Order: sequence, then C-alpha cells, then structure tokens
Amino acid sequence: MKDEKIQPDVFSYNSLIAGLCISSRINEAMKLLNEMEERKIKPDTVSYSTLVDAFCKEGNVLGAKVILKVMIQRGFLPNVITYNSLLDGYCLRNELDKARKLFDFVVNKRCEPNVYCYSIMIRGYCNNGRMDEAEELLNDMLEKDLAPNTVTYTTMLNGFCQAGRLKDAQKILKKMSGQGCSPDNVTYNSLLDYLCRQGQLDGALALFQVIENSRLKSDITGYSILMDGLWKAGKEKEAREMFSRLSRDKFLQPDTRTYTITVDGLCRQGFVDEAYDLFRKMEGDSCLPDSCSYNVIIHGFLRHKDPLEAIGLIHEMVSKGFSADATTMSLLIELLPKNQLDHPIFQKLLNGPDIKTHKIGSTDLSAAATQGTC
Repeated sequence: MKDEKIQPDVFSYNSLIAGLCISSRINEAMKLLNEMEERKIKPDTVSYSTLVDAFCKEGNVLGAKVILKVMIQRGFLPNVITYNSLLDGYCLRNELDKARKLFDFVVNKRCEPNVYCYSIMIRGYCNNGRMDEAEELLNDMLEKDLAPNTVTYTTMLNGFCQAGRLKDAQKILKKMSGQGCSPDNVTYNSLLDYLCRQGQLDGALALFQVIENSRLKSDITGYSILMDGLWKAGKEKEAREMFSRLSRDKFLQPDTRTYTITVDGLCRQGFVDEAYDLFRKMEGDSCLPDSCSYNVIIHGFLRHKDPLEAIGLIHEMVSKGFSADATTMSLLIELLPKNQLDHPIFQKLLNGPDIKTHKIGSTDLSAAATQGTC
C-alpha cells in the first residue's frame, strides 16, 4: 500500500494489527503500533484493545496492562470489550481475586458489564470449583434482566457436574429451558458425560433418548460418550447395537474417537481379534488411527499375553510419530523379563516421543495401568 503511494489510515492499520494478533505475532503488531505513531496516524480504542486482548490470550496480563496504561495516557478510555479481555486474562491465569476486583471496578464505573463479561467471570469460578460464587453471578444477571446465553448456562452445568453436584446441574438445565434458552449438544453432552462417569447408565440412556426425540438430535460426541459408558459398564450388547446403528446412519458417521472407544471396549471384553479387525477397518472408513487408537489395541494384545502382535504394532505406532502411554509401558514391563530394560523395543519407546496420557470422548483416560486406560 505504501509502495503504491496510498496512505494507510487507522482502519488499515487496525486490520493488520488484528491479523498479526490472531496469528500470535504480537511483536510485529507492536511494531505497527509504533509505526502508526511515527507516521502521525493516531491509534484508536480498537488498536489498543486488540493488543490488550492478544496479550491476555497469551497469559501476559502484565503486557496487557502496559498497553492499557498507554491507551489511557493517550486519552482513550477502555470500553467493556477492553475490560473483558483483561478479565479473561486474569481468569486464564486463575487469578480470580484480581479478576473479581476488576469486575467490580467495571460495575462501579457504571461501565455496564455485558453477557460476555459475566460469562468470563462465571467460567473462571466454575473452572476453579467455586460454584456458589458462580451461581451468585448467574442470579445477579437474571435480576438485572441480562439474559444468560447457552454458553453461560452450559458453563454452569458443566461446573456443577465437575463438582459432583448433579441435582444442581439438573436445576440449571431446567432454569435454562424456563428462560427460553435452548440447550445445545455441548450442554447435553456435559451432563451425559457426568452420568456415564458415575455409572448412572439408566439416567444417561434416558437423557440420550430425550436428545434423540428433540429437534436437536445427538451428535457424534454424544454417541461416543454413551458408548464409552456402556462398554465400561459391561453392557456389550447395548454398545454393539449403538455402534451398528451409528454405522447405518446416513448423516452421522463414526469418527476416530468412536472407533477407538469400540476397539477398547471389544478388547476389554476379550474380543481382541475382532477389535484388531475393526482397528484396521478404520483407515478404510477415512478415520485414521491416532496415538490413543494404537495404544488401546496394543493394551488388548498385551493383556491377552500376545506380545508379538503388540510389538509389531508398537513399531508401527512409533514409525508414525505416535507415543506410548503409561499403561502400554507398564504392561510391556510386566511381560519383559526382569532386568531387560535394554530390550530393543523398550529402548525404541524410550527414544520415541514423550509418554502421554490420552482422552477418549470427553473423558480423561488415566495413565494408571491398574485402571486399564489409554
């Protein structure tokens, strides 16, 4: 633009700064801000707020506050969007007391907090298990006729589930519907996941049916969560029926997580050969196995004392850049002779990528071998 003798204005610079910030190139964005001032083009509230947001998203609240200070010195007042970014930064760092102090400051300045502002603060409390404080904010929103959105309610519901407060989570779902705010798949899946993790399969199946009977319909994540719960509860028939039903669906197809859950379930029930066939079928169905997929099938062979198949898969897994999880390592150690840690396959794993813990569906799979998870 400058080469063509066209003078950029503040809007042009703001677009460039925003693009650089989205790409996490904050230093270059800062250089553009300095260039603006050198060229006598005054940055505006958007220029500074964009940088404040970028610093906060990287967890650099101190850097954001420096920009905020410069912004005020230049005569630009922060707006609610600027404060939301700073609030988000504090919450990302779990500095909730500082976040609440800022939130109260915004309220006292009569810079009326919006739904997003409340949602950030509520999410911060929920992520740290401070559910009573989160609920107080939700009720404060309703008293001020500030309608919480689906994200706000879902955050609350998920927080109650994480805190083991099922009745309160169900109350949030009821309150949500009463306020005319429709639950989405993320909302339902949070509750579905909790019920499955607690072994409350009857409740999970009933909720799944409610979703299926609604206009929403369950998504692939919902199917995966429920199938994982069914397999872990030993309900092989129901889990198989659900996978078969999903495979026949014209609009919803199994993804890598769904296949991995089924492979894991089959291995747990002793159907290792069938699990292996399904594992190999994944790629043909455009679902490339990931690190977790490899680990669960390897677990199956190791638990059923078939180290040769397991070692072949380990070679294949490492060659694709995937890593062994703690369960794979533990099971392998049990099968190897004592004092054989210099065994080639063990060394191959040690020299490969870092050992990791994986997830299936939306539930953490523990690394502990005793729990038999990926």
